[in-house]
Amino acid sequence: YIKLCDVSILSVDEPRSFKVKDQEIMVIWHAGNFYCLGARCTHAGAPIAEGTVNEQVLTCPWHYSQFDIATGAVLRGPAKKPLKCYKSELRDGSLFVDL
Repeated sequence: YIKLCDVSILSVDEPRSFKVKDQEIMVIWHAGNFYCLGARCTHAGAPIAEGTVNEQVLTCPWHYSQFDIATGAVLRGPAKKPLKCYKSELRDGSLFVDL
C-alpha cells in the first residue's frame, strides 16, 4: 500500500485525483467510505474527477457516461468498460492505496 493523501484534504462527494507511480487515481469520499478508482473515463479519457457524484453514481463531464463508484461498473454509456477499482485502507488519518 502507498500513501495517497491525508483525508483532511478531501470533501464529501467531491472527486479528487492524484498521480501515484505514473497512475492517475481518483478518490471519492461518499457515505463514510473512500472509493479509489481510475481517474480517466474509459470512453474518451476524460478527467473523470471533474465529473459529479449523485448518490453512488459518478457522471463523466464530457459525454455523461455514468459509473457506480463502489464497483466501477458502467451504468450508462457511451462508456463500455468499467473504471478500475483500487483497494484502499485508512490509517491514522491518511488514505493508502494498493498498487
